[in-house]
Amino acid sequence: MIEYDLVIATRNRPQALALSVPLLVQQSVLPKRLIIADSSDDPAPARRVVEESCAGAKIELLFLRCDRGLTRQRNAGLQHVQSPVVLFPDDDALAFPGVAEAILKVYDLDTAGDIGGVCSAWAHELPSGVVEKLTYVMPRSDRLKLAISRCRHLIENRLFPNPFIVHGRAQWHVRPVPTWLSREDVVQVEWMTGLCMSFRTELIRRLRFDETLEGYGLFEDVEASFKISHNHLIVGANNARLFHYRMPGRRGSGAEMGATQILNRAYVTCRHAPPGSRARRAVMRYAWYKLLLYALQSHSSFGRDRIRGAWRGLKASRKLLQASPDSLPDLYTELLRQAINHE
Repeated sequence: MIEYDLVIATRNRPQALALSVPLLVQQSVLPKRLIIADSSDDPAPARRVVEESCAGAKIELLFLRCDRGLTRQRNAGLQHVQSPVVLFPDDDALAFPGVAEAILKVYDLDTAGDIGGVCSAWAHELPSGVVEKLTYVMPRSDRLKLAISRCRHLIENRLFPNPFIVHGRAQWHVRPVPTWLSREDVVQVEWMTGLCMSFRTELIRRLRFDETLEGYGLFEDVEASFKISHNHLIVGANNARLFHYRMPGRRGSGAEMGATQILNRAYVTCRHAPPGSRARRAVMRYAWYKLLLYALQSHSSFGRDRIRGAWRGLKASRKLLQASPDSLPDLYTELLRQAINHE
């Protein structure tokens, strides 16, 4: 079976690694290398957790001290990958048995090199043997969101199409779809989520993650997927299942989260969908829909700040849609700064 390396970007979350890494080390096919790209204030706790989890496993460990920023951390780890396939699981992705094997099997079967990326499927329940180790219980609101996500997405796709879905499906014609995909329960996907995405190393190393998306780098996984899907297929292996264990703590202020949700979506769409495309036309309609959802959740100070940031992001998105391709990165950076700081 084709060999792979793991790259995990993390920051100040050894508790998450204590849950996720043991499950990755228990896979039926182990990685050659586990690369931890860490921007923690103190990297010692994360290193200790990983070393204890991997004790006795024949895996080479590499710890990188990185500047803060998910895209920077992923790119830093990517420089040290040696295997032909690289997996990028989130530090809070809890893997079911057989995840790595199911993903690698797709690459093995793809003898024509049509497939550039393979992702896992979302699970709505925890892997066995994890519950007793939990120190944090997901809020009921998060559990409810997971339970109704499929139904919500069906409604969204009909009334408020996500520009990412629109553009992703527009790319499905780049190569013929192999006939064996359905037999292996593998499906074509619009993009891969960072929960556990994988790439042919040579492709993602050449294209890299977009470091214009700073900090948490919201939608950096979508942006990387769209780069790959320009010339290759991206698919999901339904037999590779992971649970997203959402650790407590916010990834930014309300204004920052609201603005990045709107502006990052507009930026990624504009980077890849041509002017006049259906995906571009969907940007503003979807932004208004997100604004409505935030308005319904504005009962807290965080929620009120989020809707203010989203409103400023919505107005700024119009400028991105009118910008030339070369000016997009600098313009996006400036517009996001203004939206967060309310300038």
